[in-house]
Amino acid sequence: MIEASCHCGGVRYTVDAAPTTALDCNCSHCRLYGSLWAYYPQRDVKFTATPDTFVYQWGDRMLDMHHCRTCGCFSHFTITGEDDAEKIGLNIRLMRGLTPETVSVVQKNNGNDHVFWTKSDRPVLPGHDQPAQS
Repeated sequence: MIEASCHCGGVRYTVDAAPTTALDCNCSHCRLYGSLWAYYPQRDVKFTATPDTFVYQWGDRMLDMHHCRTCGCFSHFTITGEDDAEKIGLNIRLMRGLTPETVSVVQKNNGNDHVFWTKSDRPVLPGHDQPAQS
């Protein structure tokens, strides 16, 4: 079991298995927060209490980006208007005991400058309406 929490502990959750892959999105929001994402079926994520978050939306407003109301950590996102959506994105930087050597990073270009702070051996995935990079 993997435990995760924001800096202050206001948002806490567990998942049964560690992720094997993380998505590095270079959109302005994810880059500013340094988020790395793993996707899980929402039913597999157990919040220890109702998270005290505020929701931020931008761009196409398709994602509810949850931030801890106290410390501001970008903890997770869900699809807008779907409380019981099939999947949830979890910021793996909040997962305790997870080591970078065990997670393969996949980069997705959702930014305008193709800049990433992580390294990946895989090609960059195209973002919204962008051709694949060679």
